[in-house]
Amino acid sequence: MTQEIIIVCILTFLIHLVGTYSLAIRIVGLRTNKWSMAYALFNILALVTRLSTTFQAPLLAKTIELNILNKATADTMDFRYILWASTLGMLIGGLTIPVFHRLLGVAVERYYVHRSFLRLFLSIFNWKRFIGLRQHLVIPHRNNWNAFKEPIVPTKVIIFNLLSQAILTVGVLSTLYAGYINPDLRSTSASMSGFINGFAAIVLVIVVDPSIALLSDEVMNKNVSPVFFRKYIIVLTAVRILGTLLSQILLLPLAHLVVWMSETLAAT
Repeated sequence: MTQEIIIVCILTFLIHLVGTYSLAIRIVGLRTNKWSMAYALFNILALVTRLSTTFQAPLLAKTIELNILNKATADTMDFRYILWASTLGMLIGGLTIPVFHRLLGVAVERYYVHRSFLRLFLSIFNWKRFIGLRQHLVIPHRNNWNAFKEPIVPTKVIIFNLLSQAILTVGVLSTLYAGYINPDLRSTSASMSGFINGFAAIVLVIVVDPSIALLSDEVMNKNVSPVFFRKYIIVLTAVRILGTLLSQILLLPLAHLVVWMSETLAAT
């Protein structure tokens, strides 16, 4: 494993770790009733993923270009390592959601005191406040596993969430791996990532996100209990972790599909 691949794995881990926390934002909004501030603070954290994404693709593309120029044999192991990094990121993210939403909830409340993100960030280094954060370091309660004993998430939402997460995880990697299969069309193949990820993102926006938003509103209107909502989020998180595992299976088929699309486009 080259240094570039190690860096890509670390960046992929961070991207999926923070991506997992996006589901916990609604829990913070419900606990604090300060939705706008919760999203504002999370967007600052999400800058980490955007910055990581900026470096991730070029580093991986560089490795592929050098391998193709050196006529190296196509090897999926580097891609497998990256996909495992995404699974690890989502797994750790899922296990630390209780810690994250508690800490972000504290940050939301403290922001109204400091009224500046910089002052809020610097307040963390106050040793008394830092020690006080220990009370929020908890592990998921065993009762959370009861969420898997009853069908609380519609089957349609589970399936679309699983497939969209798998495609989003492997989309860029499959288009880059397609460059190994047909090096002459590697630029065209790489440009297909936006189309593939865009399709998966549309599925999330149309099917999955509205179901979470509707449930959030029902919790606000006291038609659904917060406990049920947390269980719903737990199941969706587990499904997304399974989606990263499914991406291991989709890597090669999707890469060949990208090559076929590129060859079809080149022939027109």
